[in-house]
Amino acid sequence: MRYIVEGAGPFLVLTGAPLGIQGFEALASKLAADFTVVRHDPRGVGESLLPDGAPFSLAVLADDLRAIVEAVSQEPVFIFGASGGAAVGLHLVLEHPEIVQLLVAHEPPLFGLAPNGEMLLAEADKAFRLARDDPGAALQAFADLSQVFQETRSADSKRERIILPPLSTEESGKQRFALGRMAPCTVHFQPSIPSILRERIIVAAGEASIGQPARVATEMLAEKFGVALRDAPGNHLGMIMHTERFASWLRQTMQPRRQA
Repeated sequence: MRYIVEGAGPFLVLTGAPLGIQGFEALASKLAADFTVVRHDPRGVGESLLPDGAPFSLAVLADDLRAIVEAVSQEPVFIFGASGGAAVGLHLVLEHPEIVQLLVAHEPPLFGLAPNGEMLLAEADKAFRLARDDPGAALQAFADLSQVFQETRSADSKRERIILPPLSTEESGKQRFALGRMAPCTVHFQPSIPSILRERIIVAAGEASIGQPARVATEMLAEKFGVALRDAPGNHLGMIMHTERFASWLRQTMQPRRQA
């Protein structure tokens, strides 16, 4: 498992699935003055290897995250989980709450929680099955379903289909893994979170993700958990597309717990 530690202050782990070290670079640079920021490549992404035949599941990803947390800090840490990384973070909090000071879970794509969850999961699985033979078509199908590249600020926002460019050979390999093996682990997760963990988790979604499946599922998660949903800058990819605003929002969101 490859990870990078930078900055000073309380430990903050940035985790994604499939977002890794490179994807979080800009956000980390905005936070390193206030936190000791840890970025890592999830198993099978970047320089974190997944040997042939090795087990792979959400539990495996969460245990990898646990190992990284325990390697860098003897105290509970802050965690920001983006998309699939939020699902990994939720799994970690359920299994090892003692090592998590606070998890900010941003749009975990728990499609099964949405009112039309059965349909969403069926369509997602179709896209995932495409990934082995045609990663580009799989990515387009999943983008059409999830709308993650869209910015929708109201329920009646106009949604024009975004046609993605062809994938390079390298990107095809990445998407074959991300959609074929990693994404199925996260979209099918339906956690049952005890109320005792309420103080350790903040549930957030993009202010420009209105009506998108990941936001709708996150709204249902917050309702099920009995907490208020926090609006974050941008859409599902706000931490990448609006990095400075997002870093400021994340810093402010975690500040009350830092002072506790």
